[in-house]
Amino acid sequence: MAPTPPGQRETSCQSLEDLGARLASRDFGRLEDDALPMLLLAVHGRDFMRDFREEFAAEDDWAPALERTARAVGRAFDFLREDAGIPHLDLVPRPDVLPLLCRFFHLHPQPPPAARVRLSHWLWRHALFDTGRSLSDAGALALLTPDADASVRALLRRVVPPRGWERYSQPGMAGLASVADRVEANALLALKPRHLLTGAVLEPGPLLENQGAVAFLPLFPPPLSGGAPPPGPVSDLLLTLANQVFHPVLAPGRSLLGLVRTGVTPPVVFPSHALGPDALAALRQGDGAAFLALRRDGLVTHIRAFIQARTGADHAVDAPIPEE
Repeated sequence: MAPTPPGQRETSCQSLEDLGARLASRDFGRLEDDALPMLLLAVHGRDFMRDFREEFAAEDDWAPALERTARAVGRAFDFLREDAGIPHLDLVPRPDVLPLLCRFFHLHPQPPPAARVRLSHWLWRHALFDTGRSLSDAGALALLTPDADASVRALLRRVVPPRGWERYSQPGMAGLASVADRVEANALLALKPRHLLTGAVLEPGPLLENQGAVAFLPLFPPPLSGGAPPPGPVSDLLLTLANQVFHPVLAPGRSLLGLVRTGVTPPVVFPSHALGPDALAALRQGDGAAFLALRRDGLVTHIRAFIQARTGADHAVDAPIPEE
């Protein structure tokens, strides 16, 4: 988000519509309308699963509450982008973290760096290893206190420690519909994908705003699309991330596959799409099935490392988060 010019204040929020518009201007995505009253309630420590009209009286002065909410949600967005490595709202693995994050950043506008690291570990552990538990209850909100460090430790104690991540072995279907989809998309975007023609680093936010899940484009045409299948045996990897790159739609007459094959693409681009030398060699030798298998293997290695780093997991056992 561009900084507000000196001497000029941000437009005040007088309604939920104003709040939504102000948050959308941060270039992190747009919240659903029904999320706004939930976040308003959560920021103020209220039961965010209730009808907000039962928590706020009609005669209440809404403007201060809306301003507090705008600031807290803005800080939560900054945390997601800068600390948790999530470049867009559509990529938050489990959106049920948003009320707690917003309450946390209302209570702690500038938490210590160590608390931010732990909070990021909690977010990713909740997404990956705590799939059976929802945060949509008052008990979770009550864990957040004026002590930032104690609050984050309480959240971490509530989630399952990272385990089993090293068994991850197969990228799923590219898209953004499931938690797994969004985890894999974040892992791919952590490589800072570049444009196949110019080599420029792609900005995920605008591309996701314009193309949504279609920003993950197939290299080989998927089955039933009418396009030519890859050379070699037809692979079950055609519908997975192994056959996808994050990229703008190209002009008519150009194809992603053609750019990768022909050597037009600057070499610096390939690692940013998890396109390793062996996979590229197989592709240029006409073995599409081998290319997909090799790219899958490269993605698995990268996504395992991504999960390990984001959750704070150790190679062999769970690494305790150091005391300060």
